[in-house]
Amino acid sequence: MMGLVEFLAMMVGALLVTFILMVVGEKIISLVIRENCAPFIKIIGSLVFALGILSVCMYSIDKASEVSIFMLSGSIILLNKFWFGHFSRE
Repeated sequence: MMGLVEFLAMMVGALLVTFILMVVGEKIISLVIRENCAPFIKIIGSLVFALGILSVCMYSIDKASEVSIFMLSGSIILLNKFWFGHFSRE
């Protein structure tokens, strides 16, 4: 049984890793799509990029149960970025 402290530590780690991968995904999308695209496309594309990388990594080390934590953290970041609309402005 997982305690509260372990759960919170795992969620903070998942949020940080997912956020860093989303920033990298946004930069890659900006490089691939040279013209201005909608911020929603960047948000969804960077989330798909981050969850794709994390899923491959978790499944390769047989930690499939942790993928749900990264998906939860990704949805938290997605809601935050969509709701407040403060995705990186260029």
